Amino acid sequence: MNEAIQQHYAAPGLLDRITQGLAKMGKARDRVTIDDLGAVDEFHLGGAQVTIELIDRLGVTPDMHVLDVGSGLGGPARRLAETTGCRVTGVDLSADFCETGGALNAWTGLADKVTLVQGDGTNLSTLGAALFDAAWTLHVGMNIADKLAFYNGIFSVLKPGGRFLVYDVLAVDGREALYPAPWARDPKASFLCTQSRLRDHLDGAGFVVDDAQDRSVSGLAFLDKGLEKIASMPSPPPLGLHLVLGPSAGEILPLVRRNLAEGRVAVGLFACHKPA
Repeated sequence: MNEAIQQHYAAPGLLDRITQGLAKMGKARDRVTIDDLGAVDEFHLGGAQVTIELIDRLGVTPDMHVLDVGSGLGGPARRLAETTGCRVTGVDLSADFCETGGALNAWTGLADKVTLVQGDGTNLSTLGAALFDAAWTLHVGMNIADKLAFYNGIFSVLKPGGRFLVYDVLAVDGREALYPAPWARDPKASFLCTQSRLRDHLDGAGFVVDDAQDRSVSGLAFLDKGLEKIASMPSPPPLGLHLVLGPSAGEILPLVRRNLAEGRVAVGLFACHKPA
């Protein structure tokens, strides 16, 4: 299954497409900021606004080391590092994402703070036990079949007392999601779970859930605003998820909206900690 997921997120030539997009914006590599890149590397509902909220919830300090599981192109990791001064290690299954993200780290002057490693988020044992002060995962669980193993692994690499945030797309009881979606072309590679089931997995891994929220309404509002902006433009913006999703973006994004609007999927935020 990992091979199919890697293929789904394969993005050859992505760095060149981002470079071309920045050129259209009049931006050279040595002047790129994390805000310039946000349209393409904040690959979750809510974008940078949600990342800023999660940074505040995580409560990290400059001396901390944070784990980002399923880090994608590294946008949230870079924003976290720049905002707080902490170090961030990101792990992602996509070699293309890690390679591209590594270049973006250098362009934004954050290569000394953010490290992106190609690897399997369900097998974090090589990182070392109780190594990280905090962790998060943003829109990743949809691709994880064995969620208990996933959260067990994160639990094991967190220091006692470490905070953990989960921000994910979730299943809704009795409803079927429409595909293709950003995380899967069809249901065979999709592993959505309900909010209650996700809580069971977190409990089973040993986490204490401090807060659980349904963020579907705000996720839909964010998507509506983005789709409205795209529809008003004569051509696609220089930077956007279409650079990652490719030609199918025009089909996928409206389906994500339908899934949310029709209650086929939900968006959940869980704030947890590992007992001290």
